[in-house]
Amino acid sequence: MKKSTHFIASLVLTGLALPVISSCAGKNNITIWVGEESVDFYQKVCNEYLEEHSDFGYGIEVKGVDAGSIAGTISSDASSCADIYTVAHDNIGKLVSKNCAKPITYEALVDQVEKDNPSGFQDVIHFDYNEQNYLFAAPYISQALFLYYNTEKVSAEQVKTFEGLQEAAEANNCFALDVTGTDGFNFSFTILARKAEDNSTTLKLYEGGKKNNCWFQGDDEVASLRWAQRYFGDQKTGHGGHFSDKDWPTDLQNEKALAVVGGAWHYNAAKASLGSKLGVTVLPTYTLTAADVDGLTDGIVSEGTKMQAGTFADCKVFMINSFSQAEKYVKIQELITFLSSKEIQNRSFLEAMNVPAYSGADAYVESVKDQLEQGVYQMAKAQIKMADYGIAQPFITGTLNTYYYSSNGPDNYKDVILQTGGRGADLRHLRGELYSIQNIWQHGNPIAEADWPETLPANID
Repeated sequence: MKKSTHFIASLVLTGLALPVISSCAGKNNITIWVGEESVDFYQKVCNEYLEEHSDFGYGIEVKGVDAGSIAGTISSDASSCADIYTVAHDNIGKLVSKNCAKPITYEALVDQVEKDNPSGFQDVIHFDYNEQNYLFAAPYISQALFLYYNTEKVSAEQVKTFEGLQEAAEANNCFALDVTGTDGFNFSFTILARKAEDNSTTLKLYEGGKKNNCWFQGDDEVASLRWAQRYFGDQKTGHGGHFSDKDWPTDLQNEKALAVVGGAWHYNAAKASLGSKLGVTVLPTYTLTAADVDGLTDGIVSEGTKMQAGTFADCKVFMINSFSQAEKYVKIQELITFLSSKEIQNRSFLEAMNVPAYSGADAYVESVKDQLEQGVYQMAKAQIKMADYGIAQPFITGTLNTYYYSSNGPDNYKDVILQTGGRGADLRHLRGELYSIQNIWQHGNPIAEADWPETLPANID
C-alpha cells in the first residue's frame, strides 16, 4: 500500500482542484452528518469533546440523515451539505471524482487510520489522483452480512447449513429464509461464496481497483448459481429462500420465513419481529449436489463440495466536504481523529450498536460481553467472523460502483436464478449469462446471446 501524501498547501498545483465556497454550515459551527440511528450518541460525545477542548473555536452540530442516501445528496449539491459526512466506503471514489471531498492531511489522523485499520479497508480509502495517492476517508464502523433466525423453530445444528434451514422450514411449512433485497449487496452471498475447506474462490471483482480485472465464470460460480436456482426457484410454495425484500420483518414475525440474511442495520427490526426468539450467527454453508456440478470439468468443485456463503466486509467512513470553509480544515480533521479513534468506536458499539472498524475489535467485544444483551453480542461476533469470508467492496471509482450496482447486473442474476427449467437448466445458457454479467461489470452493458462466444467461459478485454 502506498503511503498517503501529506500536503497542506496549494492543492491546485497537485492537480486536485477543490472548491472553496462556504458551506451552509455557518462560520461558527462544524456540522456532521451521521446515520439517524447514531445522531444522539455522536452529539453527546461531541459535546464532551467541546467541554474538554474549550479552545476548539467552533460549536459542533450533529444531524441524523438516511445513511443510504447521503452520497446521492452530496453528489447533487455538496455546497448545501455538512462539513463532515458519513458514507459507505464504496462511495469514496465517486465523491472524490466529483470534487465533493477534501483529502485528509492531518498527520495524527493519517497515522491513526493507517495504524488501526485492516489492509482490506486501507485498499479502498486511498485514491490515486494525478499519480499521487491521497487518504480521503477515516473508517469508524464495520458492516457485513450475517443471519438472523428464529431460535424456537431452528436448532443450533440446523442453522449451520442452508439445508438445515430448509429442513426446519419443511417441518413448519414456510420459507427457510428471506433476503432483505436483491441488489448487488444484500444478495451477494452466493456470488461471494467460498469453498469452505480452503476459503478459496475463482471470483475476481475489480482486483487491485482495475476495471478489467474481473472473473465471474469459474465452475464454482456456475455451481453456486445452480444451487441458488434450486434454493430460491420456488417463490410460491417452496421451503427454500424467499425474495421478500421490504416485507421480511413481517415474514419473520408471522413465521412465513424462519431466518433472514441481513446486517447490523437490520438488528432493531429483527429484534422487534422475533423478540426473545432472536438468534444471530454467521451465514450458513451449503453443499453442492451432483446436479449442481453436472458437466463441470475443471475440478474446482465436485459433488459434496461445501460452500461458505460470503459477504462484502465493509466500513462506513467519515469524509470532509470539499465545500467546508478553509479555515475549518485543521479543526475538522482534529475532530475526525477523535470521532474515529478506538475509544469512541468502542463507546459507539456499547451505546449505539455500531460494530467497530479497527483491527482486533473482537477482543474488545469479548471484554464487554457481560454488558451486552445476548443478541447484540451475537451480532457483533457474527459480523466480525464474516470478515474472514468476505472482501471490502472494491468500487474505488464511481464508474465501478455504477457498473456493479446500477447497470442491471443484479437484476439479471436474479432473473437467471428464477429460470429453473428450460434454458435455465442449460449449462451453456448459464455460462453465457455469467459472461454477460461480467461484461456489465467491466463495460456497463450486457452481451446479447447472439454475441456470446462459441466457447465459454471466455475472457473479456
